[in-house]
Amino acid sequence: MIEGRGLTKVFNPPGKNRIIAVDNVDIRIDAGETLALVGESGCGKSTLSRLLLLLIPPTRGEVFFEGQALTGLKEKELRLIRRKIQIVSQQPESALNPRWKIADSICEPFRIHPDSLPPGSHMGEKLEKLLELVGLEPEQAFRYPHQLSGGELQRAVIARAIALEPALIICDEPTSMLDVSTQAAIVRLLRTLQSRLGCALLFITHDQGLAHAIGDRTAVMFGGQIVEEGREILDKPFHPFTRRITSFPGTGSLQCTEPEGTRVPGSCVYYQFCPEKTEKCLHSPDMLEYKGRRVRCHNFSYA
Repeated sequence: MIEGRGLTKVFNPPGKNRIIAVDNVDIRIDAGETLALVGESGCGKSTLSRLLLLLIPPTRGEVFFEGQALTGLKEKELRLIRRKIQIVSQQPESALNPRWKIADSICEPFRIHPDSLPPGSHMGEKLEKLLELVGLEPEQAFRYPHQLSGGELQRAVIARAIALEPALIICDEPTSMLDVSTQAAIVRLLRTLQSRLGCALLFITHDQGLAHAIGDRTAVMFGGQIVEEGREILDKPFHPFTRRITSFPGTGSLQCTEPEGTRVPGSCVYYQFCPEKTEKCLHSPDMLEYKGRRVRCHNFSYA
């Protein structure tokens, strides 16, 4: 349904070294499935999601949605595509206008895309249905964001995201700011809504436990690259980095371990930390198929 090919994003901040945030990434999400994208803070997960939406332009690479190439489209054309792709962000309080009542925020998509309301239907009817779907009470819709809890705010953001019945929802660490019990409730809600609406999810997280629980497939990201992707990779990891993060289950946030500027130019992105590195790892490996999954590692490229 949505596919990124060779996506690369390089930032060149004035007076500083260039930053390769996303490095030659291929990613695909099929209709109705959930792809969990897991990795350390700062590894490029959120940047990759913004590239898929073309909220930031790729330095190199292409994006396709339902077979249509998006790179090169004008903003007006992209706007029609984006109604089919919605985002649930990490901080719901920042995603909602503090001066608007919750109902105004939830109904915002209908004001932006007035033709999305079926003939004869009213915005109030759609609001009532959306509140029911996400588990909010009607009276909560007429409060302001500061009057709701974090979990309630995230439910409101989810209601806005599903208003136009999108084909894909990008969930960018949607539970990281919530307590454990609320996290579980939001994940259950997302899975229920996905079943009802038939949409696909890109679920971005730094928690391998959440990735394992929600993903049909999992992609592991390190240093701007997807290093392993497939089904059950957190149960039977192949790549050395995937094995490292799954050896400490339940430890919470994955913290960035690579000191800035230590990567050997042209080498495997994990070379500095890999206990299995050899001389051939001084050359960056390709992403190749191995036993039903994709792995970016010379030890499997030549197995």
